[in-house]
Amino acid sequence: MKQPDHATQALLAAREIQTRFRDRHDQLTETIGADYAGVGIGIGIDSGETNFGEFGHTHRDLTAIGTVVNRAARAQAAAKSGEILVTGAVRDRAGDLVAADGKDYALKGFDQSVRLFPA
Repeated sequence: MKQPDHATQALLAAREIQTRFRDRHDQLTETIGADYAGVGIGIGIDSGETNFGEFGHTHRDLTAIGTVVNRAARAQAAAKSGEILVTGAVRDRAGDLVAADGKDYALKGFDQSVRLFPA
């Protein structure tokens, strides 16, 4: 079901993920024996039209595909540990929850740079 505040809800969910991860970071790194700096979560969010359904020939998976999904995945790849990066579409919909100043990123698969905003 479409939600008019979907971008805000996605951003709030991302912040909750970051908060919960930070709260359990020490326990997790101790449990898996990882280097403290080597464990983290970067999140990327985009908003727009996409295709959603079952895709595949031999194994049918329920998934979303399209430019908006690719851009979100690339934003996630650009995000550092503890960082949430969102596109202009999310910033426009989420308002004051997103910083006004963004930075251009060269994202894999996109000919032109994409401006991402810290949230």
